Amino acid sequence: MGSFRVGFAFVVAGGIRFSLRLLGKGATALPGKVAIKIAPRFIWEMADGRDIITITGTNGKTTTTHMISEILRNSGYYVATNVSGANLASGIATTFAQERRHIKRAKRKGLKLVYVLEIDEAAFAKVAGDLSPKVCVVTNLFRDQLDRFGELLYTRDCIEKGLDLTDAKILLNADDSMIAALRKNREARTLFYGVDEQSMTQNNVTNVAMAKALPASSDAEYCLSCKRKYDYGARSFGHFGTYSCETCGDSRQNPQISVYFDPSMSSSDPGLPLTFQGKGFSVEGVLPIPGSHNIYNAVSAFAACSTFGDIVGDSDLSPEHVALALSQVQPAFGRMEKIQVGDKSFCILLVKNPVGLDRALSMVASASDAGGIYLLLNSNIADGTDVSWIWDVDFESKTLPDQLYCSGERYADMLLRLVYSGAGTDRIRYAAMPEAFKMFEDALDACAPGKCLYILPNYTSMLALREFLVRKYRLKDFWR
Repeated sequence: MGSFRVGFAFVVAGGIRFSLRLLGKGATALPGKVAIKIAPRFIWEMADGRDIITITGTNGKTTTTHMISEILRNSGYYVATNVSGANLASGIATTFAQERRHIKRAKRKGLKLVYVLEIDEAAFAKVAGDLSPKVCVVTNLFRDQLDRFGELLYTRDCIEKGLDLTDAKILLNADDSMIAALRKNREARTLFYGVDEQSMTQNNVTNVAMAKALPASSDAEYCLSCKRKYDYGARSFGHFGTYSCETCGDSRQNPQISVYFDPSMSSSDPGLPLTFQGKGFSVEGVLPIPGSHNIYNAVSAFAACSTFGDIVGDSDLSPEHVALALSQVQPAFGRMEKIQVGDKSFCILLVKNPVGLDRALSMVASASDAGGIYLLLNSNIADGTDVSWIWDVDFESKTLPDQLYCSGERYADMLLRLVYSGAGTDRIRYAAMPEAFKMFEDALDACAPGKCLYILPNYTSMLALREFLVRKYRLKDFWR
């Protein structure tokens, strides 16, 4: 167990967690917060000697963490993870505290153990050294919660500090220039993943007609070294693509692990065929969760599990097995969950920044079963108090369902954005947050048989809606 302080902290954290669960609370952060207060080195002592994979970045952390966890479970591991998405130091500490009993049981069954931990970008700078992971996955950088993080360079600096406190293998998104730049002075332990360039041939750079009203969202237009605007040979979305700088020669790095898919096929439904390629292998799989952004989550999860298997010498994590296990993954909480209700369904897609909402709108616009779209916008601390980012989203080029709904504490802001996008007021229904659940029921009732109501909430509105849905439809609580 380690020191007396850590042992005492563990007991107290367990008591707090037990009490909160009796009250029906998630207990995802407070037990760990108290444990760290009692024993400041709680995470370090609990992580000592463990096999750990970390995931950080702006978008895709929860889905990538979920994909990695499911692949490893399919490969005979007991996976300890912060399933609720509590990704600050307190959530990490809570995960260690609550998993100890389960880990003992897993060891008796002969299961291999691994921790797969989603970590907030700012928290990564503080806890990465204590965790000493074997693999660090960095997904991407987009503008997000500017009132908290400021500009992207600050967020990137946080990730950089965390990486330098570890000797882990670093997995970077080759298509994100901001992330790929983290290779500098870390080349010997860096591996790149990305989308095959041939799969980027239909996108909003080479196909100008796809970007009718607003230019492609770009959070990293300029070279970090010489500040010249990047040239792109192709772009998948946002600032992801095959970039190059004419002045200093900086360019997209060739990914050691890439994914190819037919760009003429829609990714709005699950089952898109994927081909994962690397040195000495080319294996087939399918995208288990709809959405083009999930292709990046899939290839990062594939790279993480394959790399981890190489490090620990586990033949069960061969490329073939990883691709097969990935194809069987089901959506995580709030990330493309589709719930059937009679002859119709609803689907939840968490959105929290311009690129995330743009990708979600694109997916709904191309979904064959879209019967309505319901946008919920809050502005609490966990969401980011500045909601002006919704004006950076290209609503104008999307063909959305006829039935539009909006609610949340900032429903008026979203309503105005929809009106300015050209949506007629006769298509839009809106309500303040206290009426959000009634509006959900009305919107679902209005869906035609066989159709799906797509719900796009930001973080705290998603939690509130989920609490209502748990009661109404007996769904699992988010922390289960």
